[in-house]
Amino acid sequence: MTFFLLELVKFISFWTLAFILGNCVHNYKIKVNYTRKIHHFALLFFPIFLASYFPYQPSELTGLIGAFGFVWTLLPFYFRKNNMFLERCYLSFDRPEDRPYTFLWLYTQFFASIVIVISLAISAEIYFGIFWADIGLLVVCLAMIGDGLAEPIGVRFGRIKYKTYALFTKKRFFRTVEGSLTVFVSTIGVLVWFGDLFTEKQFIYAIVFLPLTLTVTEAISPHTWDGPLLSGVSGILVCFILMYF
Repeated sequence: MTFFLLELVKFISFWTLAFILGNCVHNYKIKVNYTRKIHHFALLFFPIFLASYFPYQPSELTGLIGAFGFVWTLLPFYFRKNNMFLERCYLSFDRPEDRPYTFLWLYTQFFASIVIVISLAISAEIYFGIFWADIGLLVVCLAMIGDGLAEPIGVRFGRIKYKTYALFTKKRFFRTVEGSLTVFVSTIGVLVWFGDLFTEKQFIYAIVFLPLTLTVTEAISPHTWDGPLLSGVSGILVCFILMYF
């Protein structure tokens, strides 16, 4: 029962935050690049914060329900037309340069990321005996923290730009070297944070290979789809290091 109460609080919190940020975009012209990343970090850290107030015994089933529950949470955006509340919430995600593909990219990247993380987490528990939530959280942090910081830092401080492509369109977008360097630094920070999951030898290999690999992955991934690719690459590398070193 506690778990489902937690999910209800997360659901209400998501739409409350989306409405507040959508109004910030509409009324105060806050850049969507920033409001999207506020969502980004809220989705990562707010559930961790809430878990201390709604304790429950995690399992594979609760993990699946929680993960795919968020996918369902996004579905109302598909019916946003002529609904002031949904349209205002949607503004907090809808970068002008992403139109008309915002919803398609948003939904597919979240769905793909969730499938990848769950698959890797379950595999890690089966083959390496690592609690699925630990490896899942590590992969999510590796993917989300660097990606979440790269865009706002690139928008604010980026000077050196390079082109990138996107799915379903020939339009080209830009990333910055400064944003990509943020991925490199944040990856090191996340690995230090989760250092207890590795032996000393494994940690050295992780520090040597993961920051550069994830930086390159983020740089060459399609626009908005860096999250799934970062999740997949980081998870595969972490599992490889745990298996062979």
